[in-house]
Amino acid sequence: MPLKQAEFGQYERPFDTLELFYRGVAATGSPFQKEQYHISSVIQLKNVPSVTQLREVWKGLRHQHPQIAAISDETSSRLIYTVPSPETLEEWLQMTFVVHDNETRSAESLDAVLPQSSLFMLHYLPRSRELFFRTPHWRTDGTGMILLQHDFLTLLARGPQSTLEFDGSEVSRIPPSLDEAAGISLDITDEMKVATEAELAVIANGTAPSSIVQTLQNTTPGNSRRLSTFFPKELSGQLIAASKLRGLKVTAAVQSALILAVRPHLTPVDGRLICFNTYDLRDRVPAPWSGPQGATGLYHTGRPCSIDLATNKNYDTIATTLTSHYQRDLEPLFKFLPCYVQTIGSLLATPLELAIQAPGAAHPELSSLGVIDDRLPTVHAGPAATVEIEDWWLGVQIINRVLQTYLWTREGELHLTCHFNDAFYEREFVEGFLEEWKAKLVEELIA
Repeated sequence: MPLKQAEFGQYERPFDTLELFYRGVAATGSPFQKEQYHISSVIQLKNVPSVTQLREVWKGLRHQHPQIAAISDETSSRLIYTVPSPETLEEWLQMTFVVHDNETRSAESLDAVLPQSSLFMLHYLPRSRELFFRTPHWRTDGTGMILLQHDFLTLLARGPQSTLEFDGSEVSRIPPSLDEAAGISLDITDEMKVATEAELAVIANGTAPSSIVQTLQNTTPGNSRRLSTFFPKELSGQLIAASKLRGLKVTAAVQSALILAVRPHLTPVDGRLICFNTYDLRDRVPAPWSGPQGATGLYHTGRPCSIDLATNKNYDTIATTLTSHYQRDLEPLFKFLPCYVQTIGSLLATPLELAIQAPGAAHPELSSLGVIDDRLPTVHAGPAATVEIEDWWLGVQIINRVLQTYLWTREGELHLTCHFNDAFYEREFVEGFLEEWKAKLVEELIA
């Protein structure tokens, strides 16, 4: 449903299916003052912009993408956007743009200890030249965050603009929800329930899924941590070329190595590995929302995948299974997507103390962000400045036993990262696992 004016200067719509999904999953961490899947992303710049410049750009980004300033109503069921007065705009800036003048830690270190906010936040660390973006996942997704960062740096390079007018017309720049954009019916029918049950049968049918053995026995989440590694440019190029030569997408090639690397750590070792593979749906929504103007749209989905480790024992068979899974037609999913997302949301909204004990709770997930340079170039040149990125990363907060891994390519280098909760895994185990994953990928594609 599109935004409608509820009163003068205030626009509302119900949260859509996917927004409610992420709000429900996030809420599983509320007893611990944490939030599952809270997005963090950092841009380290080569130059040091002034605080005044960044404040103006942050304000300009709100004007261009007003949804970053939308909030939830008290019932957590509706999205509300209020046209700001000069005073409330300044209040929003004070709340959402935070400068850490004397901070000597990196944004990555800060990420582990900063409390999550319901607002879309920008932290600036002048000493490390880092722009640290944080937001609840219901506000955008990984691709959307990257598009927002591109627009932010474009505004920074462009320099001061004429006076920004917040008069209500900016509401036209708030993208439609996925339900609306894709024309999805919200009326749950018996046919939808049957189709949802069939789609999720891979989770329920068969033996209990395998879990990683090397988990700590804590029952309360600690801090979410991030570890990362990458391949040098030349080796990255060789791995990508070898993947294509074997008819594999890079995501399937890397995920196959991930599964082989985790297999010795699973019990049972010949059981089933259950994961959710993600799909970007931006090409399924109409222009202009399929492009940068839809940056604050939540446009993706996930489908369950079951890898039988008893029959898929080597790289080639795993890669074939994954390729077949990724090539499945998404179109039928749209016919029952609301029911499907609600059902998954119910599964993932299980109280944390129960969820971490469930079979298969300790397992890896992979999300591929593609070629970052395609959406966020390293250099943004404009009349006011040339802004250059030195480093970049993106990830999410994890409060359970999942090893949430990411894959992306930037400046020709293939990056692998892992987000985990330090109450459930020793850092040394995750470091070793990352190295095993890297080695397995090289061994299977090049060695």
